[in-house]
Amino acid sequence: MTVLTSGSPTAAWWRAPFTAEPWRRTAYVLLAPAVALPAVADGGRLQRRLAGALLGRGVRVTRLRGIAALPLALAGIVITGYGWSLVVLNLAYPVRWLIGMGGSYEHAWGGPTFAGVWAFHAVFGGLPFLYLMPWILRGLTALHVRILGRWNG
Repeated sequence: MTVLTSGSPTAAWWRAPFTAEPWRRTAYVLLAPAVALPAVADGGRLQRRLAGALLGRGVRVTRLRGIAALPLALAGIVITGYGWSLVVLNLAYPVRWLIGMGGSYEHAWGGPTFAGVWAFHAVFGGLPFLYLMPWILRGLTALHVRILGRWNG
């Protein structure tokens, strides 16, 4: 099973965030709730197309399975948004002041210097989630596809 594709059958784990796979899976997670609602009317045709286009997997969707996958799709948006925001807000720590989240960095973790705070948040917050998010997305989309029903055709 080739999951982390970036030219070679098995890309190294440290290249995973920089391949197209987590970004396609992120797009799938963000679009899945929007196509789950019309599943009642179209019999899941949009969900089949979305999974085929972004995940490279065919799914056998019935109306009931499409609606049953909606709670996971909604939870997936929250999980994905939170995870990627941790990456951005910790790696780009100075951006926090631009969006009104800044504060005193003298007492923040890694303080009392700004460089220490930024380094601490990048190393212990941003980088771990940068490398965890492809795996979290992989699990979310795999569970979503399992609920929808696999299709080998």
